Amino acid sequence: MHEVERPEGSQQRYSKVLPMGLRDMLRQVLPGDVRYWLRTIYNHRNLVGRGRFNLGYCVICERQTMFVWEGVYLRDHYRCVRCWSIPRWRAVIQVLNLCYPGWRDLSIFESSPGGMGSEQLKRECVRYVPSHFWPGIEPGTVFRGVRCEDLTRLTFPDDSFDVVVTQDVFEHVLRPERAFSEVARVLRSGGSHVFTVPFSRDHRTFVRAEMTPAGLQYLARPEYHGNPINDEGALVVTEWGDDLVDFIRRHSHLDTEIYNIHDRRLGLDGEYLDVFVSRKRNGS
Repeated sequence: MHEVERPEGSQQRYSKVLPMGLRDMLRQVLPGDVRYWLRTIYNHRNLVGRGRFNLGYCVICERQTMFVWEGVYLRDHYRCVRCWSIPRWRAVIQVLNLCYPGWRDLSIFESSPGGMGSEQLKRECVRYVPSHFWPGIEPGTVFRGVRCEDLTRLTFPDDSFDVVVTQDVFEHVLRPERAFSEVARVLRSGGSHVFTVPFSRDHRTFVRAEMTPAGLQYLARPEYHGNPINDEGALVVTEWGDDLVDFIRRHSHLDTEIYNIHDRRLGLDGEYLDVFVSRKRNGS
């Protein structure tokens, strides 16, 4: 690894921001990398000085690292200082590691990729197929170097993929019943849909917008989340609640498990950290 040269006199500056015993801990946990970490800690000294950090292992970097939390909303602000990943991206990769340790050799389709977890899938999975959805572009064609696909009417043949991944996508899909059904159709027997959505166990699903014969109808004040291909954001259509698993089973016949892993050694903590794994039964 390339080491950053310390400016003259920096040893004293670094030492002032290290909590007692942290240097010895670094030598034990991160042998041979102490100079890099002294510089990293110095660069994040405001957070380190307030104890807003922990050492651990990032499943995206696949290396020992330090996690820092910049704000109270950990889902978006609990970062790996190496790759700047956030918990929900790491959670998806960790669940893939648990459920499909050989995922790098599988065929994986990801709709609307974004973030370091998607970058790892693209980099390491030999049969990774990404897509985005652009209104007005024919599904199945390539636009701006990426395949265009509409989750409600995928152009792939039946039984095309071992795994389908969506990360914070299904809260933005109009007619999600069609999309879940389409995901099941393109999954091979024994395959899974691995996905995240903001999800609450405390209330039923609430629909904020729907498509009617007259066009899009808002049932609540419009709300938007970030969109990797559109600066205007993505409309929140559905706030998923405790009936989501039943909704999936009813429209796709897939059996769903929910993984909720909180482990700061892996940088996994924060809100809405559930990862859903909806499996297609063998022989289906």
